[in-house]
Amino acid sequence: MKKVLTIGSGIQDVFITYEDTETLDFHTKEENIAYVCMRAGRKIELENIEYYCGGGATNSAVSFARNGFDVEAFFKIGNDKAGDFIVDSLKKENVSTEHAIRTDEKPTGQSFIIPGPHGNSAVLVYRGANLTLQEKELPEVAIKNAQQLYITSLSGPAAPLLIPITQMAKKYNVPVAANPGTSQLRAGADFLKKALCNITILILNSYEAELLMTSLKIEAHIVDILESHDTTLLRQGYEGQALPKLLKKPLGSISTNFTLKQFFTTVHECGPEIVVVTNGSEGVYASDKNNIYFHPSIKINILSSTGAGDAFGSSFVAQLNHNKSIEDALRIGIINSSSVIKHLGTQNGLLTKNELENICAHLDKKLLKKYALK
Repeated sequence: MKKVLTIGSGIQDVFITYEDTETLDFHTKEENIAYVCMRAGRKIELENIEYYCGGGATNSAVSFARNGFDVEAFFKIGNDKAGDFIVDSLKKENVSTEHAIRTDEKPTGQSFIIPGPHGNSAVLVYRGANLTLQEKELPEVAIKNAQQLYITSLSGPAAPLLIPITQMAKKYNVPVAANPGTSQLRAGADFLKKALCNITILILNSYEAELLMTSLKIEAHIVDILESHDTTLLRQGYEGQALPKLLKKPLGSISTNFTLKQFFTTVHECGPEIVVVTNGSEGVYASDKNNIYFHPSIKINILSSTGAGDAFGSSFVAQLNHNKSIEDALRIGIINSSSVIKHLGTQNGLLTKNELENICAHLDKKLLKKYALK
């Protein structure tokens, strides 16, 4: 079995359920926004409270383990019961925590997941010990011994550590897949920019892609596309084709507009061989320097969307390590993320390698579309 090391956060997730969730909806030309409301001065009677192991490092570690890999997770937690809960949960999944760090400085991180409309929960996050990780604590021996490094979000003060982590991996010729997350990009997209030369596979959502592209500031690739729909398609070379959403319109802000095609080209030039952009309920885009692949999401009833990104990213990278094609890696990543969001908890719905392959064998292969990048 290949040895995989995951790096990121260790969190105890607390899922709260109650009846009659109150929401406030806003509708604009660009998007529909829903807010979960709690009236001041009102008590809300809870139906249930459930505790699960969570956080990017642990979610992805369990996913890799169920995909047939020898897995170790690196994160920082407190010397408390929540930390014990995380370690015990990973032990049951055969995930090593040999190099995980325990501290008295801060308690273990916790998140409180509040139910929202259509499974889009609101999440209150206390990152705790995760924010105290220091460069001197990085597990160089574990990185050296890994055959695949998978880095999830390093938030706040830990965000700059992406650079030395990827440098260590390059030193030992360990391929790096990174799924940095929104909180890390907000903490500093420049850190990701500097680490791109050491990253083989980069996975972002569409908002994170906008944050990164703004940081790259490569004017030759960022164009002002305040023009017609037909002209945009002509510029990309896709005129006359039926296209998914992100290939039909520019991304970014008024001051920095760019096409998805330009984003892929620009990021590839910085180092990554494979770049993925997820777009929520629409689906997932990926590029391998030659083609752009798109696969729509699988339509299901969503219980909780929390953990979908970790499930997709880890499954996608796992399949590439099993020597699957990028097309099948996309399919299986979407299958696993779809399974996770049908369950409470970010790990309960994670499928095994055999389960994923069986479902993939019956998935309509025509759902996946391919477009030339160059």
